[in-house]
Amino acid sequence: MNNYFLKALNRENEAPYIPVWLLRQAGRYMPEYREVRSQYKDFFEMIKEPEICKDLTLQPLNVFDLDAAITFTDILTIPDALGLKVNFVKGKGPIFEKSLSSMERIDLNTNEFHDKIQYVYNATSLIKKNVNVPLIGFTGSPWTLFVYMFYGQSPKDFKSIQSYISENTRDAETYLQILTDCCIEYAKKQVQHGADCIQIFDSWAGILENNYVDFSLKYVNQIYEALNEEVPLILYNRGKLLSSFVDESSFKAYSINSSDQIENYIDGNITIQGNLNPDFFKKNNEEIELKAHEIFTKFKDRKNYIFNVGEGLTPDLDPEKIKIFLKTLRSLNSQ
Repeated sequence: MNNYFLKALNRENEAPYIPVWLLRQAGRYMPEYREVRSQYKDFFEMIKEPEICKDLTLQPLNVFDLDAAITFTDILTIPDALGLKVNFVKGKGPIFEKSLSSMERIDLNTNEFHDKIQYVYNATSLIKKNVNVPLIGFTGSPWTLFVYMFYGQSPKDFKSIQSYISENTRDAETYLQILTDCCIEYAKKQVQHGADCIQIFDSWAGILENNYVDFSLKYVNQIYEALNEEVPLILYNRGKLLSSFVDESSFKAYSINSSDQIENYIDGNITIQGNLNPDFFKKNNEEIELKAHEIFTKFKDRKNYIFNVGEGLTPDLDPEKIKIFLKTLRSLNSQ
């Protein structure tokens, strides 16, 4: 198996070689994905079929030379398995049938959690048998899942949840701990079924300001402590600079936003993943090739760097542009 990605996570990569994978490397920018997606009315119906998840996971690996695969699923599998029915509505995204903002409280049913989410574990096992690169499993952070649970959809304003956690701190902490326990069990099961690494997506971290440690970081730290002796873990934190919380974090690997600066952290005893703005792939071919050369020159001797984008690949990107970048970087890696 190609282990460059795992070696970089352990800060032991063999230079000169830059391992690479991409956030949302399987997704709507790929015509192969759109063809499969068109066959399903509901997104969750599609991801509950392990064979389909396997095929979607492999799509980018069949097109690009990548150093890791990531299971094709969604962070909202957890609240869905806890009884908060999630529907994906075209043009609106995920919509919950009930939300904490419209109810006094919500009961989270943990009794059948693993049974209801077994399809992810089955997909993980199936994918593992079909890849020759490390497999990344993932979970949303407890805070990010709580945000969706509170609003019942992607949030449009942040004041109401700030008011809720301020006025109902004990209740919020109870929900967050239940979600944390589920995230830990979910991640451990993925590892048991073949995941070589776990990435935690703290997608709504930017909502929190001075209270980020209390309502998010302390819970993802629990996930790290529960799993770090089994597999490496990566924290992806959208909307916050790594410097604002790294001293209080347990993690040893971070996926950083395009607004952050790799140079601020690369000399530390941590692994940095990121952080090219995916919009860069809209530039002309010459600029794309030059950027690959620039990144290789800057980071080729680093034992703790993984190339990635700072945010997920978007539907308006041309796969051919991404292929030009990756082919150039790979040609430099092989010299």
